[in-house]
Amino acid sequence: MLELKNVIKRYEVGERPVVALDGVDLSIEPGTFVAVVGPSGSGKSTLLNMLGALDRPDSGTIAFNGREIAALDEEDQARFRRESIGFVFQFFNLLPAMTAWENVAMPALLAGTSLRKSKGRAVELLDLVGLGDRTEHRPAELSGGQMQRVAVARALMMDPPVILADEPSGNLDSRSGAEVIALLASLARDAERPRAIVMVTHDVAGAAVADRRITVADGRIVADERGAPCAQ
Repeated sequence: MLELKNVIKRYEVGERPVVALDGVDLSIEPGTFVAVVGPSGSGKSTLLNMLGALDRPDSGTIAFNGREIAALDEEDQARFRRESIGFVFQFFNLLPAMTAWENVAMPALLAGTSLRKSKGRAVELLDLVGLGDRTEHRPAELSGGQMQRVAVARALMMDPPVILADEPSGNLDSRSGAEVIALLASLARDAERPRAIVMVTHDVAGAAVADRRITVADGRIVADERGAPCAQ
């Protein structure tokens, strides 16, 4: 589904160039829950940005179902992100004045569908993530774990084939974090609608739940473990 070939990305930090990604080759298949791990500054977040067309490589190719996305213009990249990628962030990024269902419906609103027409699906998604009784609650009335579940529901609003999660348990207690990661794993492995879910994490227990564990160091993939989730 997603394929990177010899991707290189450099940044200028002061007068010193930093190689964030150094010739990365990677393919991500549907129905797979992938954890990307590694020390701070290793290139994990840059890799996630490349997969989500939030940044462009200096060289190499990034393809989605055979289509080169790194070469798309800004408008087409925005359309690709809106239609094909769902994002889950560490700090939720919910709008405080909106209810849970309104936050979930935001991607559809940005795509031109009114909130009123999107409410039914938003409520269904909240029920899917276990918040069917919290649809009218605002973020301040929800726990951290509940807010992250709202964020997961929002990521599903446009029914994307790919979900990218950046430290989804990083701002949660261990129990809530484990529940959110288990939810992401179940979404990836859904037999009726398998998705590719890529999660950047420092959470060792969370990474152990994944079907595939990729270790990044100094901008390179140094380990790629596949198989059944590790025992916890």
